[in-house]
Amino acid sequence: MAEPEVLTKFSDDFSMCTITLNRPSKLNALNLNMIRLLHQAVDQVDAKSSTLRCLLLDGAGGKAFCAGGDVQLIREEALAGGSLPADFFFEEYGIVFRLATLLQRTGCCQASLFDGITMGGGVGLGAHGPIRIVTEKTRFAMPEMAIGLFPDVGATYLLSHLKAGANVGRFLGMTGTTINAWDCLAAGVGTHFVPSARIEHLRRSLSARLSTASVTASAARATIEEAILDAAAGALPEPNGAVLTSENLEVIERCFSATAVEDIVSRLRADGGSFAKAALEKLYQSCSPTSCKVTLEAMRRVIEERLDITGVLLMEYRLSQRFTTRPQPLSDFHEGIRAVLVDKDRKQKWNPRWDRLNEVTDTNVKVFFSALEPGHKRGELHLDKDAFSASVRPPFSPVIIKSQL
Repeated sequence: MAEPEVLTKFSDDFSMCTITLNRPSKLNALNLNMIRLLHQAVDQVDAKSSTLRCLLLDGAGGKAFCAGGDVQLIREEALAGGSLPADFFFEEYGIVFRLATLLQRTGCCQASLFDGITMGGGVGLGAHGPIRIVTEKTRFAMPEMAIGLFPDVGATYLLSHLKAGANVGRFLGMTGTTINAWDCLAAGVGTHFVPSARIEHLRRSLSARLSTASVTASAARATIEEAILDAAAGALPEPNGAVLTSENLEVIERCFSATAVEDIVSRLRADGGSFAKAALEKLYQSCSPTSCKVTLEAMRRVIEERLDITGVLLMEYRLSQRFTTRPQPLSDFHEGIRAVLVDKDRKQKWNPRWDRLNEVTDTNVKVFFSALEPGHKRGELHLDKDAFSASVRPPFSPVIIKSQL
C-alpha cells in the first residue's frame, strides 16, 4: 500500500515532530488531500503542545521541499463549474494560517528545510515560521505571474517585509525570478544555511538537544539554532549565480520603487543595463500584466494598511477567487495554465497584452479586492486563533471533481 502523502513522526518524548510532504513524483506539490492531511497533522501537533518544542517541516525525495500546488486541476474544475477553486484555497490558507501562528498559539517553534525547489504553496507552509533553512540545492521562487495568478499563501506579506526591502519583494513577486541559497539569506527569505549532506546530522542534533528536560518552550528557538550552527560547521552558501548582487540591487531599488507598473516598465527601459533588460524581457515574455498590477496593489495595501498575516490571507482569498474563476479579459489564469501546464508552449496570450497595459484600469484592479459575492461556495475566509483547529473545524466535505465525471 502506498504511503500517505503527508507523514507525521514524533520523537519518543514528544519534544519534536517531523512533518514530511511525501509526494516526490510531483515534487511534493500540494493537492487537496495533502492539505487536509496537513490539517490533521497540525491537530496532533496542537494536542502535544505541552511537551512539543520543535516542528520540523521537510519534503521527501531529495529534489524539492514543495514545488507549489496542483493548479492545473484547479483550472479544469473552474472551467467545469466545480467547487475545487473555492475549497482548495480556503483550506490551503487555513493551514498556512495555523503554521504561521504556531509559535504564538502553542510555543512550538517551526523550522522548515528548503532543501531543493521551494515555490508557491511550499513558501506558504514554511516561510512564515521563525526558522527557514536553505541548502546549496535551494531554488526559491514565486512564479505565479507566468500562470496569470499572484504570489499568494501569504507571500504578499513575506515579500513586503523582506530584510532586503520591499522593492526586492516587488521584483521577486512581479518577475517570478528564481533565487539560490545565497540570495535567500541576503533577501531574508532564509534564516540559516546547512549543507544538504549535513541534514541528517541536523536531525540527530535537534533530537538530542530537544530531549533535554531543561529545554523550555521559550528556550526552544535558541536550542534549535545551536543545532543548526553545529550541523552547518561554519559552511556558507556560494554566491555563484546569485541574482541579488549589490550591482543588481541598485537597479532593483531604482526601478521597482515606482508605485505603478507603467513606471516600473519605463524605468527598466530607460536603465539600459543588462540586468534591467533581462527583467523587462521577463515581464514581457512571461508575466501577466493583470497579475502584475494586482500584485503591486496587494503589496501596497499590505504595507500601507499594516496588514498582519491574518488580514493578508483574508485579502488573498478574495484575490484567489477572482483570479481562478473568471475568464479573460478579467483574469489571465486559465490562459496561463494552458500555456505553462497544459499545452506547454509557454506562449501566453495575455488579455490585455503589455502593449495595452492601460486597459488594466484601477477600477478593474479594485474588483479583485472587493467582498465575495453572496452565494459564494465557501464564503469569506474567517480566521481567529482557533480557526481550522480540530475542536471547531467541521468534517471535510467530499469534493466532486466535475471535470473527471
